[in-house]
Amino acid sequence: MPSSQTPEREIERLRIERDELAAAAKRVSVQLQHFMDDTTDPGTEALAAQYELTRLLSLLSVDTSAIDEAQYLSRFSVTPSEVHRFLSTHLAEDVHLRYQQAIGNRAVEEAAKDLRMAGAKLDATLGASTETASTMRRNADQIDPIKDGGPYPSQLIRFGEQGGAA
Repeated sequence: MPSSQTPEREIERLRIERDELAAAAKRVSVQLQHFMDDTTDPGTEALAAQYELTRLLSLLSVDTSAIDEAQYLSRFSVTPSEVHRFLSTHLAEDVHLRYQQAIGNRAVEEAAKDLRMAGAKLDATLGASTETASTMRRNADQIDPIKDGGPYPSQLIRFGEQGGAA
């Protein structure tokens, strides 16, 4: 222990480290529980590990504000299911749906724009307005949220439950 560090500061440092460790154990416990819930036969080792983690966590008194769950959503390894799980536990369902719609509507706007461009390229290639290109533009207008299409998605996507991406 460095001489400039008081016993109170050392105790606080150790408390923060304990809370970080407990928060990490809690995340492992949650992920293990998801694995067990999603697996038909998780195995004796998984069940024993989950029991032991739960037992140890119940013995700890932890300051959960020390390490926020969002800090552990790594930009290099987070999956859509993990993001969905985080948002669904921190947002009201209608707010979560509006968030998904903001993203979905923007994606459909982009797709509609690309469809219009494909129609324009077809007309330019053939040197005249074609029925196919006109149909492409009408379909783009029909789905485009800017032109009264949508909203997309119409219902909250629950990743991993109803065909959502894993």
